[in-house]
Amino acid sequence: MAAEKESSGRNGSIWGALTIAFVLLLGLSATYFLGRPMPEQARAEWNAMADAEAERLASTFVLLLDHANSPLQSLATLFNGSGRVAADEFENTSVYLKGHQSEAFPESMGFLTKSQPSSCGNDDGCWMVAYSTDTRGVLRPGSDVSRFGPMIATIDTALNEENSLVIGSVFEGETGSPYSYYAVTIRNTRQFGVVVSLIDYEKLVARMYDAWVPDGMRLRLEASFSNGDDMTEPRFIIGASEPREGSLRSISVPAEIDGAQFNLVWDISEDYAGGPQSLAGTFALYTGIFATLFLVLLLRGLFRMMG
Repeated sequence: MAAEKESSGRNGSIWGALTIAFVLLLGLSATYFLGRPMPEQARAEWNAMADAEAERLASTFVLLLDHANSPLQSLATLFNGSGRVAADEFENTSVYLKGHQSEAFPESMGFLTKSQPSSCGNDDGCWMVAYSTDTRGVLRPGSDVSRFGPMIATIDTALNEENSLVIGSVFEGETGSPYSYYAVTIRNTRQFGVVVSLIDYEKLVARMYDAWVPDGMRLRLEASFSNGDDMTEPRFIIGASEPREGSLRSISVPAEIDGAQFNLVWDISEDYAGGPQSLAGTFALYTGIFATLFLVLLLRGLFRMMG
């Protein structure tokens, strides 16, 4: 009788140990398989958020660049709607536009015509600045811009696309900052020429950072411009060709405006939106482990009481 009772107790202990081991294995396995996808899901949601942000910021860039040409469009309307625009009309209109479009108003704007002063050595004439908002730069009144390659390339593109606004190839200013010229051909009953305005890419991008770009996103801007029948080779005009240090991934968003092709490359770091929200996955993992251990201890206590 004692031997039978001892054997029954031993069997109960074995079954209890097996039950506890099964519950422990089942609980830990379930915790692992249920909790494992959560960090991956959190990262996927974080990536999707960054993708949407990059698309939105690319649209903002296009809108800002388009807004930057609004003074030029206004001047072009003035010229094309008149028989002749005098210097005082140009000046008064520029002052008005600057007062009402201060954020978009460019550093310099000018109306260029072709003439042949004594200083011009070209048989077909030189491109001269007739009117301008500039006083000392390339677009200062009376300046001969025929020797400034980026300007002539922009003028040629505008003449080839006479009914369209165009963005000329990028060039570096005195401080190394990237610029382009906006241009549109003017042809009224008494005037023929090109209206141009300066695009300051660094200023435009700085405005984006001030108002819209969140922490953890940095822009590298690649661009290609119309060059007659072809496009120039793409080059980075803001930032380098390689991702910034600390970037986890890069998102490229193409954009095209007025004949120029841009590629906005956004480098994403852990600082963006606080990084992937993996706290829920970690909490679920530890909760599952503690719940399993609690159940094992509870079963162990029950089996001891029953034994």
